[in-house]
Amino acid sequence: MTPLRTSVWAPQWCRHEMPPAKVDKIRLQHNFGRQAARYDQFAVVQRRLAEILVESLLNSGQSFDRILEIGCGTGYLTGLLRRAFPQARLTALDLAPAAVQAAQARLADTGGIDWLIADGEQEVPGCFDLLTSSSVFQWFSQPAQACQRYFQALRPGGVLAFATLGPLTFQELAQSFVQAGKLWPELPVPDIPARHFADGQDWQEFMVQAGFQDIGRRQEVWPEVYADLWAFLRAVRGMGATSTRPQFLPRRLLAAMAAYYHDNFSRPGGIQVTYEVMWLQGRKPGDREPS
Repeated sequence: MTPLRTSVWAPQWCRHEMPPAKVDKIRLQHNFGRQAARYDQFAVVQRRLAEILVESLLNSGQSFDRILEIGCGTGYLTGLLRRAFPQARLTALDLAPAAVQAAQARLADTGGIDWLIADGEQEVPGCFDLLTSSSVFQWFSQPAQACQRYFQALRPGGVLAFATLGPLTFQELAQSFVQAGKLWPELPVPDIPARHFADGQDWQEFMVQAGFQDIGRRQEVWPEVYADLWAFLRAVRGMGATSTRPQFLPRRLLAAMAAYYHDNFSRPGGIQVTYEVMWLQGRKPGDREPS
């Protein structure tokens, strides 16, 4: 994996100025659980991240006997892993019971999967050859400590491989709210959760500190197009990817944000929405032991 980074707008904060926000795990569980039935309808980018992640694992030529998936959601990555590594024993966990139920229903005819309801940032049940995840790690409150737990839960020669989102995600929305706030300085500007996501360099440092070697990173910016701002916001809500600390939005602030967004980020076919995407992979030192 090689780094690649482009940007349509440089945000007015940097990772050193924007420490990770404390994620309300109860609210996070509620947000994603409530939308589990609709998640797949809107999670187009998330599916692409998972597909590229599994493709990179297959291209590595490695085999895995025991796999742990952190944050299985509705089971899309779980199904890809099951097909890619049919011999492996797979453990899939998620914080939201409704999401686990949706994943179980999706893969009802598939064997060799253990399902758990747990906080994958805190609990690692067992010892594995591969720990993997897609579109989940950006929600972690203590990513450095999570990497250390995953290192301990891997067998010698084991692999941590994941896809996640970076802080440039939804940068147009963040900029539009900042500009709206200038028109209405007496109104509080809502916090965009993506502003607190760790970036690729952060994740690489967390992995190095945990003890991983042979770390690879691929990082890109994807400009997506939605029909309009409201279609984009419906998609975010439909996935459950909303703030765990919701704020009331006055109508005048929302209207000013929408006007700025459409004036500055309209594209043929709709409005632009940026996703900063990254894939990281690292190996625990040592030789693989037979199962």
